[in-house]
Amino acid sequence: MLRNVTTNPTRLKVVIITSGVSPIVRPLLESRHTIAGIVDCHCGNAETPPMLYRLVAAGYRWMKNNPPSLESVAGKKGVPYYRPDRVSDPLLEGWIRDLRPDIAVLYHAPILGKNIFNIAPLGSINLHPSLLPKYRGGHPLFWTACNLETEAGVTVHFVDAGMDTGDILYQEACPIQPGMSESAMEKLTIDLHGIRLLLKALDSVADGVCPRIPQPEVSPTIKATRVTSERLNKIIDWNHWPIERLWSVLRFAESWQTVTPSPPGWRSMFRWAIGDYTRVAAPGVPGNVSQDKRGYYLVHPEGKIRLAVRYDLKRYLKLALLKLKGISTRCTH
Repeated sequence: MLRNVTTNPTRLKVVIITSGVSPIVRPLLESRHTIAGIVDCHCGNAETPPMLYRLVAAGYRWMKNNPPSLESVAGKKGVPYYRPDRVSDPLLEGWIRDLRPDIAVLYHAPILGKNIFNIAPLGSINLHPSLLPKYRGGHPLFWTACNLETEAGVTVHFVDAGMDTGDILYQEACPIQPGMSESAMEKLTIDLHGIRLLLKALDSVADGVCPRIPQPEVSPTIKATRVTSERLNKIIDWNHWPIERLWSVLRFAESWQTVTPSPPGWRSMFRWAIGDYTRVAAPGVPGNVSQDKRGYYLVHPEGKIRLAVRYDLKRYLKLALLKLKGISTRCTH
């Protein structure tokens, strides 16, 4: 049962807890509710970088057509902004309490303690890209693609002490196509379905009519642990995975630090685009890049996965940024 609040029941004071300018930020800022503050969990080096780095970074942001930062978005709206140094930042609790929010809304947020997610009298709700209780954890879309699911989904649920185990408000399924990229799956589940459900959930909480459907204790799927490029290299089994599964994972993770060898020669600064696959004889070591009359391909025991060099100026600028900052280009995704 919802707890009573003293604010107008049709207009909640909301704290957003997310990482960077995530898809939920603008819709919430434009909703009927008041955004009391934004917590940016995209922790990083707070030192001011050199001028040359900032100039190249500005060019990169302009090419991506993204706002400079979540801080600037909050600043333009006059919304208090806080970026903790770490999840256990001792100042975070006090900062949120001072805002006196009715509810907190999470997306792409780390696991929070009770002292944070129970601050608001109406609790906290989270937007999760799976049909809970399936794929609880930090990377549900990856495991959806990895397990060759034909259906994805999104759930708005209350936050409790477990990992994505709180009561469900709303959820929706959506069919997915084989070989969808991570960005395409996020757009489908979050942008096209999740944002609408999240706003519906907030409105129903404000009006005191929201459903609360308890989840079963046990999930029917494995834990959707977060996967980095480095870990993906260890997960992929070139010799035993069916070609469909390997192709699905490579297509999903195409924008990550690649798990395949770099393109040859001067093209090595770019990545491969993953094309289709064919079931033909492909002699060679599985996972190696080879070439035939049609072009480059990845060797697989069951066939060939086509490759094409993706000439990406954004990536070139990103590599320039990393070099300017002295960061290894072999960072994880």
